[in-house]
Amino acid sequence: MTELERSLVALGRDLDVPQTPDFAPAVLVRLERRLQGRPRRLKIVVALAVLATLTAALAIPEARSALLRILHIGAERIERVDELPEVALQHDLEFVLGERVTLEEARRRAGFALRELDEPPDRVYLGDRGTVWFLYGTPERVRLLVAQTPRLRLGTDLIFKKLVGPQTRIEPVDVDGSPGFFLDGEPHLVFLLDENGSVVNETARLSRNVLVWDSGGVTYRLEGGFGKQEALEIVGSLR
Repeated sequence: MTELERSLVALGRDLDVPQTPDFAPAVLVRLERRLQGRPRRLKIVVALAVLATLTAALAIPEARSALLRILHIGAERIERVDELPEVALQHDLEFVLGERVTLEEARRRAGFALRELDEPPDRVYLGDRGTVWFLYGTPERVRLLVAQTPRLRLGTDLIFKKLVGPQTRIEPVDVDGSPGFFLDGEPHLVFLLDENGSVVNETARLSRNVLVWDSGGVTYRLEGGFGKQEALEIVGSLR
């Protein structure tokens, strides 16, 4: 199943409508096959069309409520809840991020080509399940977090789970031709998931604004105190 299929299936999961044959996967598979080898411009046009359709649906309050209950994007699962649960937060960011390594070591051990900013990160971490984290600032005063998770070599797609309250906005965005989401407003809860897809409660923390997208089997995630446009400009600086 392609990432676009996962997103569409997840978006429709909570809709209260009668059961109908699921034609979407077959249609999307055929569409993807037809696009193989086609110019990148055509792929971007298709991605923009999907995003435009989703954005139009989200303009209707009832549709927005149903569609944004559960979303999948790459290695992340985003769940809309009426109220964030009371949980013990993990304040040791390094505990969540994993093993501290050098940038060169991260490049060597990642198993895929890392995308980097011109400014080298202040600290680099390698998570237990393959996520590479670039931290700008310090664990106590984070300016920017950049996460890169290679999904294709994992036994399960999901690594992160987000719980989003009513005061956090979720906006579908196009990120260089790939579908993504921008989250801002009130902070939301983030958990790491284990190999079985279960929440690791000790990793719960509050996250600020986030831009997440999936491209080429890698889920990318930016976290910081930025707006959507600034986040997209940071993406444009990734090489």
